[in-house]
Amino acid sequence: MDEISIHTAEKLITTLGQTLSQTKYKKIKPAFGYFGSKNRIAKELCANLPNHYCWVEAFCGSASLTLAKSPSYIEVINDLDAEIINVFRQLRTNSEELKRVVSSTPYAKGELELARIPKSDDCDLERARKFLVQAMFAINSSFGKGRGGFSYSQSYSRNGREARVNRWYNLTERLADVFDRLRDIRIENRDAREILKMFINRPATLVYLDPPYLGDRSAGYEIDANDEKFHKGLLNLANKAKCMIFVSGYENELYERILTEKRGWGKKEIRSTTKGNNGESFARKEMVWMNRAYIKALESGNVPIKLSEQELKNKKVNPERF
Repeated sequence: MDEISIHTAEKLITTLGQTLSQTKYKKIKPAFGYFGSKNRIAKELCANLPNHYCWVEAFCGSASLTLAKSPSYIEVINDLDAEIINVFRQLRTNSEELKRVVSSTPYAKGELELARIPKSDDCDLERARKFLVQAMFAINSSFGKGRGGFSYSQSYSRNGREARVNRWYNLTERLADVFDRLRDIRIENRDAREILKMFINRPATLVYLDPPYLGDRSAGYEIDANDEKFHKGLLNLANKAKCMIFVSGYENELYERILTEKRGWGKKEIRSTTKGNNGESFARKEMVWMNRAYIKALESGNVPIKLSEQELKNKKVNPERF
């Protein structure tokens, strides 16, 4: 390497070694509520992540973790639900029009009922507006067969408005913040197992897996991945991964059988509260499983990859390793 490229590589090494501090990054509120979202515990989940060059949120929903953590050099969010991806795409390519149609929609039960009626001639902008209405107007932001009724408050006020009306009124500001963040992110609409395979041999990647839970609670999702075969296939892939992975879910026999200490997995619990579709809150214990690569990188404080001079020169920060 010549003197200039050596200097460039050294500068890049220094830059790559500096992780953006979570304390300097202001958490962005998700653009919409979503059943199963980790927004309530996102700060705790992101508080002590291992250093990485690439970030993947494979079941992004409202992308609450991506919006809660500091940016990475390469970022990918993915969801199988095309309606979620359409909202993010409209935010990124048509944000002003999306904000306009949202601000002109009144907070009314009739709007929720109309939004739940799909029409084949709805344009992408109208599909996004209808999705946001359903996500923000329904109890617990739930979709599918377990969807909740119209959410309202007889007791609470915010900024001189009924609390739920105020949340909808302020949505355009949240959309603007999310738009700024999305400009740097790749958006995918694939099966999460396919996404995991794309990064499975990339040690500098940190993958977050938050699949719909096994059991009846997945009735609140529009697109369901609730069969045991899907979960088993996903976890078996995770066991083969060279990338860093952490998985969240409720304690269950299948996960305990596959994500074992013998296979290099550690786990911790996070106490949280969640809501049923009737709006009532109850305590839950969220489990987080971390693979061997995640744990070792966290202990070392380093991104678990050594880049070659050529990779550094080409700024190839997330290569495969076999």
